[in-house]
Amino acid sequence: MKNLKQLSAITLCTLFATMQVTFANIDTGLGAGNGGASIINGGAGYQGITGQGTNNVGLNFNANSHVKWDTLNVNRGETLNFNAVDGAKNLTILNTVQNNMSKIYGNINANSGISQLIISNPNGMLYDGAKFTTAGDVMLTTKDMTNVNVNNLTDGAYTKFTSADWVKAGSNDTQDLIQVQIKDSDFTVGGDFNIYAPKVVGTNSTINANTLKLTTANGADYLAQGLSLKENKGVTLLTAMDINGDIVITNDVGALSIAGSDIDGDVKANVGGLSYIDGIYNKTTGALEKKTTITGDADFTAHGQQLIARDVEVDGNINMYNDGGAVELRNATVGGDANLKTEGWQPINHEKYNHYVHVSGNTDITGDLNIESSQNIHIGNYEVTNNPYSSTSTTNHWEGNLLPGKLTVGGDIKAKVTDGGHIMTTIDTTAKNIDYTAKSRIDGTKTYGGNILSDNKSVIKANTYKFKSDGYIGGMKTANGQTIDNKIIDTMEEYVFIPADIPTDHDYMNINGGTITKLETPKVSAGGNDVQVYIKSNNDLLVNGANAGVVNLVAPDKKITITGDNVHAKEINVGGRTGTLQLDFPKRDFTTKYTNIKDGVVKTIKPTDVITYDLTNNPSTGYNSPDLKPTNGTNTTYLVGPGFNPVPPGPEPEPTPGPKPGPKPTDDDNVRVKNWVPEDPMKPLVNTPVAFAADLDDDQIEGPCRKNVDGSVTVVRAYPVNN
Repeated sequence: MKNLKQLSAITLCTLFATMQVTFANIDTGLGAGNGGASIINGGAGYQGITGQGTNNVGLNFNANSHVKWDTLNVNRGETLNFNAVDGAKNLTILNTVQNNMSKIYGNINANSGISQLIISNPNGMLYDGAKFTTAGDVMLTTKDMTNVNVNNLTDGAYTKFTSADWVKAGSNDTQDLIQVQIKDSDFTVGGDFNIYAPKVVGTNSTINANTLKLTTANGADYLAQGLSLKENKGVTLLTAMDINGDIVITNDVGALSIAGSDIDGDVKANVGGLSYIDGIYNKTTGALEKKTTITGDADFTAHGQQLIARDVEVDGNINMYNDGGAVELRNATVGGDANLKTEGWQPINHEKYNHYVHVSGNTDITGDLNIESSQNIHIGNYEVTNNPYSSTSTTNHWEGNLLPGKLTVGGDIKAKVTDGGHIMTTIDTTAKNIDYTAKSRIDGTKTYGGNILSDNKSVIKANTYKFKSDGYIGGMKTANGQTIDNKIIDTMEEYVFIPADIPTDHDYMNINGGTITKLETPKVSAGGNDVQVYIKSNNDLLVNGANAGVVNLVAPDKKITITGDNVHAKEINVGGRTGTLQLDFPKRDFTTKYTNIKDGVVKTIKPTDVITYDLTNNPSTGYNSPDLKPTNGTNTTYLVGPGFNPVPPGPEPEPTPGPKPGPKPTDDDNVRVKNWVPEDPMKPLVNTPVAFAADLDDDQIEGPCRKNVDGSVTVVRAYPVNN
């Protein structure tokens, strides 16, 4: 019994000693403050401290541990190490800081036995010039995790914030959000790097991780601080960052800014506030100093505000979606496809952002460009200098300037307006194939949008074109002293529907040539007038698909071919400067008008008219110029018969020598020749010269012959053609 009592005493002493180690205050000697930081171990995994009293301190663990700090700071030149010992693997070390913001200016390391290192400080954290290296995952959170069981961690422990978690204690500024700030620092994380805080700021730092996850969650509590959607501050800000790994950003409310950063991986962001992915600019001149680059795919989702990617390079695809606001891609280089979409509808002069999609500046997309907008799509952009609804406005219309740029798409462009907007082009645009659809919106008695428009200066270049509009298709013209820039801005901002029966609004939309496979409009407007299409081609144009009202085409000194049974319209007018017009199918249901080069008269071909060579013009004054330019100084339109191309007349072959001509034919002979028929083979043939009908006066031609003034007869041939 005595021995047993002695054994019990020894055991108790051992347990007491262990408890002293477990719960004793341990001063690392690191960081700022009285005596430096201290820890209290909240679990049995703590195995002691090494290097105490030096600038390189190690805390050792062989099981999951929750370390509760009074303060946690590391000065420059100091290192704090978290070590798994005794062969321990996959440990989670949770650090909760109770007082003051953590200021880390030195180094923090965790070895390979620690799979997850968590630092929780509800007062915020600053990493300035720090070096953070771990073999496993890292989590930084401003959620207070004092009472969290380290062996029973759940997402809710560090992602669900309350209003008290958002603003610094004692702060009078509701926007003074608690934050995790990384500045001039270097993080090398062997696994995933997660940050959960009301505000995350990264500046001029390098982060290496499998995935960087930034979460500023629970937007309802953020709004409870009195911040409106339109006024909210940036809560996820990354500037001049070098990030190697994928990024996932969840930002329910508040602005996102990624500026002048290099990201080697994919980016996926879901943002409730303003979103800007752009460059770094000179504060004095505004000049671009550094772009943002993304080597993977970029996927951005926004909610009700502006989503803008400008001065960016994306090696993969870029997807930009806004469920109730604006989307803009500007001065961008995209190695894959670009998919841009906004939906919803807002009335004029509302407090939220318009449902626009802008593709502007100098933008180059290797793949396809797909755009869908509930209201406006603008290939181009503008700056507004006057808003008629502002208190300082002195006019009743919008004023501003169109911005320059160029859009180049290696694949196809498909743009669709679904609910009362325009598709407007004000910069030169190039793609393989183009497909535009614009649908209007009728709200009571008012019609909004639904047009395909241009500034009549920009040129659209593609192999094939499809245009479908609920109204006018074409360029815009100035009127009433208003500049074209102001008129376009006014039309876009007010969603002005152009019914296509207002001639003062009409000008040509420029395309570079190619094939129009679809040209679709209503035949008449709501007012009963003809709906118009105005298209000008800089090169040869083929139209083989249309279902429209009145189509106006012009191709200066080039060729227009209208062909196929899928072309339907009320009327197709070909402008006077067109070089050649070819109609080569019989089943026409439209009237065609073109200008005759011989006399400048507008010719009309009705649907029932049979196209013959009598309708063609003399090539010697029109087409018969090698460069298709006019030789008579006037209009050049020239109609080609079906299935043929005109060729200039060649020299007649030398006649075969024959008997000398007999006596001069009498009048009776001439009559017999003029009225010669095969049934009268005994009449002597007359050796007559040959001429072409187009070179002769029509009133002197009778049948196949012409009687000349001197009594001779000229045989009239049809104009030679090549099949």
